[in-house]
Amino acid sequence: MASFLFVGGWVDLYMCRKTIALMLFVGLIFWSCDDSKGTEDKPFENPIIVLDDVDSSPVAGEEDGLTIIQEEEWSTPVKLQADDEGAEDGTYITRDGRYVLFYHVPVWGHGDADPQIYYSERPFLTRQVHPITSADFNAEAGPYISEANDIYYTKTFIVLEPEPHETTPRKIVMNDGSTIIDMGTGEHEGNPHYCDEWDELYANIEYESGDTDIAVFKDGETTILPEPINLPGNLELQPFLTDDCQTMYFTSSRGKLISIFPLQVYKSQRLGEFEWGEPVLFLSYPQPEGILGGVGEFSMTRDGNQMVFLELTITGEGEDLFATNKMYYAEKINN
Repeated sequence: MASFLFVGGWVDLYMCRKTIALMLFVGLIFWSCDDSKGTEDKPFENPIIVLDDVDSSPVAGEEDGLTIIQEEEWSTPVKLQADDEGAEDGTYITRDGRYVLFYHVPVWGHGDADPQIYYSERPFLTRQVHPITSADFNAEAGPYISEANDIYYTKTFIVLEPEPHETTPRKIVMNDGSTIIDMGTGEHEGNPHYCDEWDELYANIEYESGDTDIAVFKDGETTILPEPINLPGNLELQPFLTDDCQTMYFTSSRGKLISIFPLQVYKSQRLGEFEWGEPVLFLSYPQPEGILGGVGEFSMTRDGNQMVFLELTITGEGEDLFATNKMYYAEKINN
């Protein structure tokens, strides 16, 4: 289980808050869990089939978030009722609007918590464990379903025996996990988004320093996107593209005021194969007194009329430090 040590002083406090942000919100560090799920994986069957039409039936929830949508035609975001006292990460709404997938820790901070990938069917009141969740010590996160109905996600590769334990950087896998997509960076690779139209796999690369960049894997080669997408000294991560691959949404710390906060969602238009226009702020997150955090893990239906995202909230200091993620939904009005 992860733990945090406060050495004292503001710098150390913000360093710890950055680590918590990466754990809770960025989806880059997985909680360790015991081997109580068993020793053999069940045969893979994806219970989710994405349909051609988009379900726009009502979704209810509490309007208690802080995120501000910068475009006026959107409803006030509501917290999904499948959310509970645990913490969520890696949210993804399928392009037909019928399902939300996410990584969930039932009791955050408890060593016996069993983090897994869940899915919730519209109107997103309950949740079920998705069968890509492995039966062993390893963990999965960051699910995304392509137009071909392949499910991409991030997986840990930890070998417990013999000791010392062996581990390799987290990699992107498909479907039952037997197909590993190694982007060749030697770093942690996660938050995948496969763009069918251009045959491109977008992901974020996490370096040993904790910094992240957005990269594209195409024709067996990996390209780290240049400015204005990746900026020195900032976190750039969690890419999401529209089906025509012409618009990209991603999370960034480029508007930071304190440490890496607030994390916010930006929108950019494609200019060429690996070229993107100047990002504009799409989802902003205010920093009320006593609160740090951000918004990210953005996804949208194929018609562009529904979105799901996460809010990260960090309050308190020292032993009173508390952080959590919550899932929110919004839709365009009068569509």
